[in-house]
Amino acid sequence: GPKGGPSELIYKNLRIRSERHQVFADDEEIVLTLKEYELLKYLIENQDIVLTRNQILGRVWGYDFDGETRTVDVHIRQKLGEYGKYIETVRGVGYRIGG
Repeated sequence: GPKGGPSELIYKNLRIRSERHQVFADDEEIVLTLKEYELLKYLIENQDIVLTRNQILGRVWGYDFDGETRTVDVHIRQKLGEYGKYIETVRGVGYRIGG
């Protein structure tokens, strides 16, 4: 079965505890907003799959987001610091983690 128990998602050295909405990198907690948390969780749940900006925005922001889609990059990469490198931008399509 999956490592970390049913309510944990693990990607490399990132660990998500979904019942508490917590994210840890190397066992150090990263404080994220709910949107940032949901964004990271969605990417990890779909690792190796390219998610379009619209899929991400629809899932995380919950509406057809017509604004600046670079919000996604900014939100995640700044907060994750060095771990932001795990998130790959697929030009003209969207994002993926892993791969």
